[in-house]
Amino acid sequence: MSEESVYERIEQLFEEICNEKIREASRKKDDTGSWTRDRNMPLRDILRCILGKKGLSAVMELRQYYRAAEKEGQTVSKQDYLQQRQKLNPEVFKLLNTGYLRGFYSGAEAQEWRGYLVMAVDGSRAEIPNSAENRKTYGESENQHGKGVARANISALHDVFNRFILDVGIHKYTDSEIEEAKAHIAALKGIAGERPALIMFDRNYASLEFADFLEKSGVKYLIRLQKGNYAAERAGMKSDDEEIEVACTKHRLRPLKEKSPERAAELERQQTVPLRIIETVFDNKEQAAFMTNLKEGSADEIKELYRKRWSIEQKYHTLKNKLKFESVTGKASVYVEQDFWAQMMVFNIVQDLITAAEQRAVKKAEEKQLKYEVRINENIAIGLFKEKFIKLTIEDDALKKAEMYNRLIADMEKYIVPVRTLKGVPRKWTTCNKYKCNLKPSF
Repeated sequence: MSEESVYERIEQLFEEICNEKIREASRKKDDTGSWTRDRNMPLRDILRCILGKKGLSAVMELRQYYRAAEKEGQTVSKQDYLQQRQKLNPEVFKLLNTGYLRGFYSGAEAQEWRGYLVMAVDGSRAEIPNSAENRKTYGESENQHGKGVARANISALHDVFNRFILDVGIHKYTDSEIEEAKAHIAALKGIAGERPALIMFDRNYASLEFADFLEKSGVKYLIRLQKGNYAAERAGMKSDDEEIEVACTKHRLRPLKEKSPERAAELERQQTVPLRIIETVFDNKEQAAFMTNLKEGSADEIKELYRKRWSIEQKYHTLKNKLKFESVTGKASVYVEQDFWAQMMVFNIVQDLITAAEQRAVKKAEEKQLKYEVRINENIAIGLFKEKFIKLTIEDDALKKAEMYNRLIADMEKYIVPVRTLKGVPRKWTTCNKYKCNLKPSF
């Protein structure tokens, strides 16, 4: 990945934000009157302000935006700003993200495994403002006192080698993770086209119907199995790596029949689903089993590849605790979608810049013959980007802007941490304070 290509992608995004075509995408369905004229805070400023948000109050977000944009004499009230936000279609950020990532995946920069883009999908619970509207829209999680608190299900599609998040779905608290994952397939094809892709899932996604869906969608999958999944067929395996036919029994199809009788009937007629089952042991002696439709790769290669799935857990940590993903601007549901998808966009820009900075840092580390490999401190990189974001979007001078990018990457490069390979041990669950001394925010 060259630094020039990173600059070009970011600059193209900033140009789209100011483009007249973005007005149409920013209108909600059946709305033809919004964004037809510039106000005190035109559409491009609203988009920049949302992308550059730092988890502050709306008043302080506006104050900091106008200071960074050198427009302190020009301001709008919190009420006017939020009223304009109510008219903004959240889908505009997904559109911007798709355009940004297409620029990357249409080239030859993407890292692959055996010719496949390697993705991971996982779900998580997200805190959202506890308003009546959000409880109705997304559902609620009851606490020990029986009182409901608004919560949303989020599901992400993450490229484990290239670091990007291609799609984030925001769903009702009670929605199925598998149905959420299916929605990512269309997003993947919209961004990466027909490039071969392999998607990894944890044990919650083990399903014959889902495996059949992925196979018919032309997507390779790697799903970890629970201990009792397909026990009868696994007991008859003669080796630890075998292709078998798993029967679509009435017992296995009963949950599906309640949700989708047509799909259950289709699988019942099909009778079996072909799977490759791999049974192995992790370095920490934990037993593991996988199902896949991959023909390539030995059992050991598959096991090592699956370990890369953990990066999606780390990215949820980045979104929630470093980008303040859950610090939503207001109580309305439209703000939830706007802020979540906007921060997904910011996440991808930052990962692009970190990759460019890391290439410099790794080269210098090799020249110095350092003991450990190095990586960029992500938390500080996010803070540096947030600090410079608004000035980068408004600078018109190409030479000055190129120097700003170069200085930003050079600043990121200063903050490196060693990459140590630690011995695998069983996971330990502990309780701790949210605001620990070694997890201070960068902005």
